Amino acid sequence: MKTLIVSTDGKLMVTRPLWEAARQFFEFDHVEVTREHGLEAYFNEADFSAYDRVIADTNLRRLGKRYQCLKRAPGLVVFDHDVCQNNVPTSEWYHRYPAVLRDLGKVRIIVSGASLAEQLQQEGIDACYLPKGYDDTVITALDCERTHSAAFVGRVKNKVYKRRKKFLLRQENLGRVELLRADPGEPYNRLLNQIRVFVSADIGFGEYMIKNFEAMAAGCVLLAWRQPAVEQASLGFVDGENVALYDSEPELLEKLAWLNDNPDVCAGIALAGQKLVSREHTWTDRAKAMPALLAPEIQMAPPPNWIDRLRIMGAGK
Repeated sequence: MKTLIVSTDGKLMVTRPLWEAARQFFEFDHVEVTREHGLEAYFNEADFSAYDRVIADTNLRRLGKRYQCLKRAPGLVVFDHDVCQNNVPTSEWYHRYPAVLRDLGKVRIIVSGASLAEQLQQEGIDACYLPKGYDDTVITALDCERTHSAAFVGRVKNKVYKRRKKFLLRQENLGRVELLRADPGEPYNRLLNQIRVFVSADIGFGEYMIKNFEAMAAGCVLLAWRQPAVEQASLGFVDGENVALYDSEPELLEKLAWLNDNPDVCAGIALAGQKLVSREHTWTDRAKAMPALLAPEIQMAPPPNWIDRLRIMGAGK
């Protein structure tokens, strides 16, 4: 199956290790374009006749109404990590993704949430599930002292992260969790390795973000907001065995105290989590699964209805 991958440079900052690993498992041509304007220009001009699959490695929400350019590609597959925002009320693309996908017609969407894939399938959309992963060439466990008892590393300012921000800022103000930042690459890995318990708060997203896998790979105990049961089952996450989970502030406090009072148990969870992600959740693992997602015939979505048309009107510039 002749495959072309077209990546925006912003998305490629995350997916580059995935595509580098993918060359072990299938052949493809790969084109990098400058942001979404570059992708639009490429799709409007390129000759796709030699390809059976064209993968748009981009975020639909950043394309906005320019997504129409994707219709020119036969065998279209959209690889988008942000479709979880379909169910986030603070996102501008709240409930817009199904409308746009129905307008694209014959398209497969690869999403990173198992429950989200099921939701889209129930709406007649050809959706499949490939969870997020991590780059094991960058994130590794180091033999260093863990000087931060409980911390989160990352952004909280984006309005999509409103619930995460509110929750984590409260924990920081109460002295329970540190909010830290680090440059990408080695500084980020080093900081993760200084954290004993990584407190993740992916509230309202319905799936686990990349940082969860990175924290586990760096040897932290992952104390994460509990997602739908199908997400834990699909990833092999077991509360109290290789992760610790919570879905309320009281449960967070209970788990923090439990981990602090049981250092041997805490170390065991960290080690089990590290082994799990290194065995099953690297970008190479995701790349290995990709050919099976591309092979089936792509199904046509039902046409958009009048509600879809209204939602498409608000899909951005």
